[in-house]
Amino acid sequence: MAYSFFIGRRYSGAKSRNALVSFISRISMAGMVLGVAVLIVVLSLMNGFDKELRERILGLLPHVSMYHRQGLDDWLAAATELEKIDGVEAAAPFIEVEGLLSRSGKTRPAIIFGVDTQAEQRVSVIADFVDPASLAKLGASEIKSPALLGSGLTKQLGLKLGQGFRLIIPSPSGRGAAKVASFTYVGQIHSGTELDQRLMLSSLKTISPFARFAGKASGLRLKLDDLSQAPKLRWQLSQSHGYDYFVTDWTQTQGNLYHAVQMSKKLVSIVLLLIIAIAAFNVVSTLVMVVVEKEASIAILRTMGASGSEILSIFIYQGAFIGLVGTGLGVLLGSCLAYFLPSLVAGLESLLGFQFLQSDVYPISYVPSDLRWLDVLWVAGVSLGMSLLATIYPAWRATKIRPAQVLRYE
Repeated sequence: MAYSFFIGRRYSGAKSRNALVSFISRISMAGMVLGVAVLIVVLSLMNGFDKELRERILGLLPHVSMYHRQGLDDWLAAATELEKIDGVEAAAPFIEVEGLLSRSGKTRPAIIFGVDTQAEQRVSVIADFVDPASLAKLGASEIKSPALLGSGLTKQLGLKLGQGFRLIIPSPSGRGAAKVASFTYVGQIHSGTELDQRLMLSSLKTISPFARFAGKASGLRLKLDDLSQAPKLRWQLSQSHGYDYFVTDWTQTQGNLYHAVQMSKKLVSIVLLLIIAIAAFNVVSTLVMVVVEKEASIAILRTMGASGSEILSIFIYQGAFIGLVGTGLGVLLGSCLAYFLPSLVAGLESLLGFQFLQSDVYPISYVPSDLRWLDVLWVAGVSLGMSLLATIYPAWRATKIRPAQVLRYE
């Protein structure tokens, strides 16, 4: 077996006298390198979207929301009771209304949340995307109706710190007069997600007059230890709290986006695996042509006593070397590209003066990447497995060569 390994390695590195064989060999290896590299980059990109969805969008939005149908008076007692439930990490009150923001003839729709700034930081990562000084101003009594706006809204309305804008809340019935009030812009929320285009944040006290039940909270937002348990907990809370509460979870509000990312990841992985399969098919073509070219050498080895299994192992080793080199280079290239992808895209955007992703169209405004070594090992294993499978037929065909027939005219 030692000389089989040596000959297989020599065949994989030696230049063929047949130019077509050499060309197909290079193409098959290049295809494997590109297929493996692109698959690693795309999986890292999809992992990045999944990670940002969980850490940013679901970090700002509640995992579970409990709306009280008549408004919630004593939210502190209700929050304390909910936090005793296994799996619930924290609870905080909120008021949610929908309205229009207007300034200098520009009007934009928005989702307005009134929150308790201290309790809110326990259920969301809002402090990561807002300047602490700006967040503290929500409770400042000397500022008239302070509010934080998403960076997209801020840009669309052309607001600067300290400037005012109007909030317009239509009548719930659609018949009465709309509620209009002036607010002061004290800071922006920059999460790099679609929430920047429609989110306004203020204090419970400030938003309370615009709620359906003035002076009461709309309900409670819950942060869970495990996101995947949100549907189960929603069902439990709906059963235990009865008609007084209407309960939703993140799979209902953001589930379509999450499942779209997961489905895209699976579909793209299948397509790119086909690219690797095509490269492996090229390995079959290469080895078949090598077997044809080396018939005389194989016949000589057989006359010298080489067994069929030893001839078989020569070409399996050769195909394995091609797969190993192609996979290794692909893993190296793909890992480097995936690791530096955000920086490369940011540099390209800066050079071209154009942003590829806009948060008013896409869920996030930048290209994320999350390189996971388990995915790299999976891709490498599949690539090597396909390469080895591709060697079986050519190697088997080499064992069927008849030395007497081949050497008859040598």
